[in-house]
Amino acid sequence: MIKKNSIAKNIFHLFYSTVLANILNATTLIILANYFNAKNYGMFSVALSLSMVMNFCTDLGVSNTFLREGSKKEKLDAQFTSYLKIRLICLIFTVFLFTVGIHMLYQQQEILHMIYSLLFPMLIGLTMQSIGITYFQLMERMQFIAFIKIITSIVLIISIILCMALNVDVHLAATLYGTSYLMGGLCSLYLVRRFTKIVWKSPFQKQLLKKLSPFLLSGLLMMLIPQIGPLVLEKTLAITLVGLFAVSYRIPSALYQIPGVIAGAFFPMLFKQYNQGDLKEHARLNILQMKIMSLMGMGMTISIFYLAAYLVTVLFGDEWGDAVELLKILSFIIVLQGFNIAIADGLTTRGLQSRRTIVQFTTIVFGIMSLYFLSLTYAVVGAAYAVVIMESISFIGYVIANPIRRTVIKRVVLPYGTYFSLSFLFVHFFLNAYPFIAMCLTIILILTMVYLLDQTFKNLIADFLSKRKQHKTNYGTDGRHKQYGKIAK
Repeated sequence: MIKKNSIAKNIFHLFYSTVLANILNATTLIILANYFNAKNYGMFSVALSLSMVMNFCTDLGVSNTFLREGSKKEKLDAQFTSYLKIRLICLIFTVFLFTVGIHMLYQQQEILHMIYSLLFPMLIGLTMQSIGITYFQLMERMQFIAFIKIITSIVLIISIILCMALNVDVHLAATLYGTSYLMGGLCSLYLVRRFTKIVWKSPFQKQLLKKLSPFLLSGLLMMLIPQIGPLVLEKTLAITLVGLFAVSYRIPSALYQIPGVIAGAFFPMLFKQYNQGDLKEHARLNILQMKIMSLMGMGMTISIFYLAAYLVTVLFGDEWGDAVELLKILSFIIVLQGFNIAIADGLTTRGLQSRRTIVQFTTIVFGIMSLYFLSLTYAVVGAAYAVVIMESISFIGYVIANPIRRTVIKRVVLPYGTYFSLSFLFVHFFLNAYPFIAMCLTIILILTMVYLLDQTFKNLIADFLSKRKQHKTNYGTDGRHKQYGKIAK
């Protein structure tokens, strides 16, 4: 059995890997945005969204049931083999069904060529990566997840730089983009094989399919929410405007995965507390998760809002200047996601996945209608507001669906929402013309109010400082432990 890490250690591994991987991935997409024209980038974005949809269909929620059932057992060889069998069967059916469906939905040869260039190597790679990431998440050894993410991102950026250096065709560039994920997938499976046995003749573990449908529906809807933008807008706007929206959406969609780092570390622990019947500890951990994730979301929203003009100009160039307004609007989805993911995880790990599914379905329905009608009326600006509306609907729905909603509202939503709103509105009113100063001052005000008014965070900081002080007291300057006032030999 693999030795498990603490929550803090897992958060650390997920944090640096997610930040580094997202920086490298965002850099890759920035390079591609400069390499492709708006039309090609629009087609690439549609193909990328389809890849994410197909990747979900290779999972169908079974990763969550594997985490649920695996948290109850010590030996996982037979269970992991059954999980692997399900994923392989889903992959085969997904490739077959989508090959037929793509030809029914898209008739333009340019789009079809781009889709096939990217789709299949990326799909296989994402499936293999997902298998490894799920296994190591259950084992609570997030350093291996970090390794998988970073290796994939490094291979990805090297591939795209080579594409530019050799001035290859855009379709070959898309193929190499997908192949980079395939290389990361092979690395993922290699790591898994070091720690577990795959016993193909072992009996199938039927419990992996029990209560699967809520996870299936919820996962489908959760995956669709960030992907429906390009898929819907491709029907309502010119493909060049879809490219403009995609460029604007890339930065916040990459950054709101960083608060999700906290979710990845808390998720197995929340499942464990619920399976042990300790609802009080489950609620305490989930509230702490909400606070940390919402704070991170606030900091990133404020940063992107005030630095939007600099980010677009420096990263994409002056020709993408129309994306600045869109990026400012879309920055607010990060703070909403910070709340949403944490509250939704509380529902999932309490066995209330059906409530999460209902909220997500409502979000999708309103989201599609908002994207369609607002983009027809207000073009890409309307599409940006539609995305914020979607996240707001999710936020309201998750709070209402939570069985400890009063505690969530009292201890997280009202205080932290107030800290964010008051700080942002006050500073923006006086210092809007000085974006960098406004950004720094807003973040400082939020953190100051949290420290002064939230006793939980004050205690966490005090505990951390006391442990650091104790560590320094117990260890000498050379790092050796002191015993009875002397350095231990």
